[in-house]
This record gives sequence, structure tokens and C-alpha cells, in this order.
Amino acid sequence: MDPKRRSFLKGTLATGASGLVLSNSGLVQAAINQSSAQQPTLVLTSSPEVEDSFAAGVRAALPHNADISSLRTDASNPLPAIDAALRGKQAMRLIGLVDDATGELIIAMARRAGARISWLGQHAADAHQTRHQVVNSQSAKAATLSLAEQLHHEQAGFRLKAEQPFVRSKALDLHSNRTGITSSHWAAHLGHALTQPNSYVDATHLPAGSKRLQGRFVSFVIEV
Repeated sequence: MDPKRRSFLKGTLATGASGLVLSNSGLVQAAINQSSAQQPTLVLTSSPEVEDSFAAGVRAALPHNADISSLRTDASNPLPAIDAALRGKQAMRLIGLVDDATGELIIAMARRAGARISWLGQHAADAHQTRHQVVNSQSAKAATLSLAEQLHHEQAGFRLKAEQPFVRSKALDLHSNRTGITSSHWAAHLGHALTQPNSYVDATHLPAGSKRLQGRFVSFVIEV
């Protein structure tokens, strides 16, 4: 990841002046946990492939009666609906995996609205490797470990870097040089892990045959 994008990730999470709170007493307590499953959830994806993998993972992590809605950012202009969700009076979560340009717009909107962000990641995938850069709160650490476990099971190579601002522990830095073909399994597992980071990801409930993802993406968990 180039320095500009790394600065964007860290600055977005660490800037309290814009209304974001990422601290041991603020966001850590408010970040996603078991009770969050009771909140309405808006899932944002940027393509049919992301919908079939990432969004399927989100849905698999929630109860059958959960209040969940989906929004494809490539199908129409998503910004009015996102702005309404961020400025609404109802508590809810926005969980997404979208193209990087749309992701930067959504994060900027969340900052202006004073929403809380517990996870922000950038992902790049080609035919033989995926690369992941994550900044997350302490309470979302389990989601990082879940992603790492799945990447170790992939046939393709990967690089995963993850850090937690304001935490002294060493940043996570994992990699593999395997040359197999990439898949979309990592996205399905990530969707599940971001929705319920402390729950076991049962692969039997996740899609097995969705098309692989290629390109650059931003993932996020925003709480209103």
C-alpha cells in the first residue's frame, strides 16, 4: 500500500476532531458485538460477485429474522441512501465491501456525520494473490484473525497487514507465496467475521462456488 492510502486509513480512524471516536473507552465499547445483531444492518457491495460472496457471509452470520437490507453501489447512486442512514435517528450498522473509490466517499461521509468506525480495510486481488491492509479496533481483532485463518487455507498467495491504533502490540504481518488461483472465499469469511467477530465461521453456511474477485476494494464497519 502506498503511503497516501496508508495515511488515509490511519487518519480516518484516528481523527477524533471530525467526530470519529476510536479509543479504549469509546469505540471499543460501542463496536460490533453480539448485541449488534439486533440492530438493523445495511450491507453495501459493489458488484454481483461481491454480493454473492461478502454479502452472503454477512447474511449467514445473522439470525433469520434479522433486520437486514442490501445496496449495490454499482446499480444506482448509493450516496443519498447512505447519507440518510448516517444521519437517521435509528441506530444501525453499515457493513460493506465496495470498490476503493466508492469506499473513500463513504468513509468521508461517515466522518462528516460523526459515525463510529471499528474496521477499515483495503484489499487488492488478482489471479494469484490477494493483499489486505487493515486498521481496526481491539474488539474487531477477532475478525482479523478469522480473515488470516481463511487466507492460510487459500491456494493463492496473500499478504495481510493489520494494526490497531493506540495499542502497543506489534502489528500483524503475514504472507504466503503460494501461486494457486484466488477465490472469493476470503470475502465470504470476511463478511461473516465483520458481522459477528466473536462467532465461529461455519464454512458449510457460506457460498462455495461464487466467482473470484479481482480489483481493489475497501471494507468497513460503520455504526450510527
